[in-house]
Amino acid sequence: MPELLTYRRDQIPRDLAWQIRSYVRIQWPFLDAPQHAPFDASSQADEQMHFLLVDGGLLVSHASVNWRSIEHRGDSFSVFGLSTVFTYPAYRKGGHATRVVKAASDYIRTSQGDIAMLFCGPTLRDFYGKCGWQPADSARILFGQQLRPTLKNDNLVMMMFISEKGVAARKIFEKQDVYVGESTW
Repeated sequence: MPELLTYRRDQIPRDLAWQIRSYVRIQWPFLDAPQHAPFDASSQADEQMHFLLVDGGLLVSHASVNWRSIEHRGDSFSVFGLSTVFTYPAYRKGGHATRVVKAASDYIRTSQGDIAMLFCGPTLRDFYGKCGWQPADSARILFGQQLRPTLKNDNLVMMMFISEKGVAARKIFEKQDVYVGESTW
């Protein structure tokens, strides 16, 4: 049975880091640009956690969690993002993605965060729902240049409301424009 391992981004063993990067280069080539170098010791490395299922030295499944503070309507919110969730094709349908997503979601729920977001295709709605995420069908997430942001409308938005502050702001995040920064996760 594959072993669940958790690492900060800058602590992922090199062999596993290259397996993650190889998958990302194929699935999300736009993330492989130099400004997105995935496993360097960047200033945000300690803010990104990676959840890996490993069988021997082979990566089976992966999910990452990052964090940022966003300002909205004069208030600051601690927002976690779940991203780069994948399972190598030979291992699919074995519950591996569920294991890494549940581990990452548990990590988020026990954090000091207010809200968590992820973006996925509509076919994954039930999958993430079973892991504790709630669809936010009316959410309007903006990113890019703050004065001319882009609406993130190519994916379903799913959220978790973690803190009392996050729960109290739920309607705001589900119905109002929310700018999350230069990029999403």
